[in-house]
Amino acid sequence: MTRAWWAVLLAATMAIPVAADDSSTEPPDGGRKLRLFGTLAVLFENNRTSIEASGDAYDKFKTLLGINLGWGKFSAGAQLEYLYWSDQELAIAGDLDRLREGFEPRKYWLDYTTENFKGRLGTFFTSFGRGLTLYVQKNEVVGIDEPIHGLDLTTEIGPFEFEALGGNVTDPLLENTFNREFEDTIWGGRAQVNLPYDTYLGASYADATLQAVFPGEDDDRVEVWSVEGGGYGLAGVLDLHGEWAEIEKVERGRGKDGYGGYFSAAANIGMVTILGEYKDYWNFAYRYNNPPTAGPTDEAYEHNDVVGPRLLVSGNILATGTLLTGSYGSFDTHRREDSIGGENGDEQEEWLVSLQETAGPIYLEASYFHRDWIEREIVEEHVKGDLHITVLEGMGDVAIGYDLRKESTNFFSRADHRSYLSFSRSPWGSFGLRYAWNDRTSQEKEEFWGWDFQYLPTRSLTLTLFVGSDPGGLVCAGGQCREEPPFKGIRATGNWRF
Repeated sequence: MTRAWWAVLLAATMAIPVAADDSSTEPPDGGRKLRLFGTLAVLFENNRTSIEASGDAYDKFKTLLGINLGWGKFSAGAQLEYLYWSDQELAIAGDLDRLREGFEPRKYWLDYTTENFKGRLGTFFTSFGRGLTLYVQKNEVVGIDEPIHGLDLTTEIGPFEFEALGGNVTDPLLENTFNREFEDTIWGGRAQVNLPYDTYLGASYADATLQAVFPGEDDDRVEVWSVEGGGYGLAGVLDLHGEWAEIEKVERGRGKDGYGGYFSAAANIGMVTILGEYKDYWNFAYRYNNPPTAGPTDEAYEHNDVVGPRLLVSGNILATGTLLTGSYGSFDTHRREDSIGGENGDEQEEWLVSLQETAGPIYLEASYFHRDWIEREIVEEHVKGDLHITVLEGMGDVAIGYDLRKESTNFFSRADHRSYLSFSRSPWGSFGLRYAWNDRTSQEKEEFWGWDFQYLPTRSLTLTLFVGSDPGGLVCAGGQCREEPPFKGIRATGNWRF
C-alpha cells in the first residue's frame, strides 16, 4: 500500500472520534476537553558549497508544521512539510532532503489509547528487543526521520505484552546513496512475558520486502526472528540481557542465512558500574535492524560480520563530582579466506577512557578513543573535549570544545579538527565562533570558519543563525552513522511551540 493510500485511509478514519465511545473517559463535568498543541519549524539556507563547480549558489526553504489533537481516548496529528529549492539539481550530495520538493504530509496518525491497549493508524517509530529484529527510530543527530507508514497495535494482558505492526518504510541513507526513492514493506510482531523476580522472556519476528537496489531486478526478501531473556536488579546488583536472532535473506535471487547474538551483564557495586558485552553477528545486517555495537554509540561499527567481547568500568570518585570510565574491546571476523584483513582475519582492538568533572562553576567532559585494525595496519583515534565555565552567577557561561578524528596507515593519514568557543546567557541565547581544519597526506590544509547566534525571545520560540563554512564529516549517534555533507553559506532556523 503506498503512502498516498495510507493518507486516504487515515483521512477516512479521522471522523471516528466524533461518534465513538462517549462513556468511560469523560471528565467530571460530563464534557470532553479538546487539547490542541503543535510546533512550527522553518529552515532557510543559502548554500554556496559547490559554487566553484556549478557557477551558482542555491536556496533551500523548508517548513514543518506539526499539529496534535487530543480528545478523550483519541489523539490525532500530522506533520506537514513544504520544501522549496531555487535549483534542486544543485543540491549537494548527502543532503537527505534533496529528493523531495513541494508539499508533502511527512507524518500523520490517529491513536486510540486505554489503560492496556494502544492502536495507531498512520506513521510511527518502533524497535523490537535491542534492535536485532527491527529498528526504525528517529535519529536527530544523524538526520534520520523516516517512520513506518501503517498500523501499530500494542496491548498488555496481565504479565504479557504484545505488539503487531505492518506498513511501508524508507531508508533515507540508501535513497541518498543511489539518488532515487525506495519504498519497502515490513510487518511483524513481538511478545514478552514479565516473570517473577523482575525477569522476562520475549520473542519477535519481522518480514520485509525490500525494493531492489538496481531497477528491473526482483525485490529482495528478509525474514528474521529472535528470542530474548533477562532480568533487572538480580541479587540487588545485576542486570542481564541475552538475545539470539536468525535471518534469511534473498538478494538478487540468491538466498543467504545468517544469525545475530548479543549478551550483556551489568552490575552496580557501590560507586562502580561494570558492564560486559559480547556480540556475534554473521551475515546479519539488513536495512531495518540496528543491533548493539558493544562499543561507544558515537563510533562507526559494522554489523554484518563481527564477533568479540567488550568490558566497560566506570566509577564516581568519592564526592568530588568526578566520573571516570574505561573500556576495552576486541573484535574479529568469522571469515578468513576473503577477509579484508587477509588470511589472519580482521582483528580489531579498541579502548576508551573518559572523564566527567563537575567542580563548582566548572564542568569538564573529555574522552579518548583508540581503534587498531591490526591486520590492515590502520589506526583510528577520536579525541573530544568540552569545558563549560560559569563566569559569574547570573552573567553567563563560556564553553570551549574540541573534536579530533584521526586515521593513519602506512600510506595515508587524515585528521579532521573541530573547535568552538561560545558565550551564553540564560534565558536569552548564545553567540559562538567555530573553526575547523582538515589535514590530508599530500594535500593542502583546508580551513573552515563560521559563527552562530541563538536567540530565545520567549520560552516557546527559538531563532538561530549560522554564517560561514562547515566541513561536515562522519556523524554517529545511537549506533547509526553517516557522512554529513560540507556547508558554506547562510543557515537560519526558527522553532515555535504553541
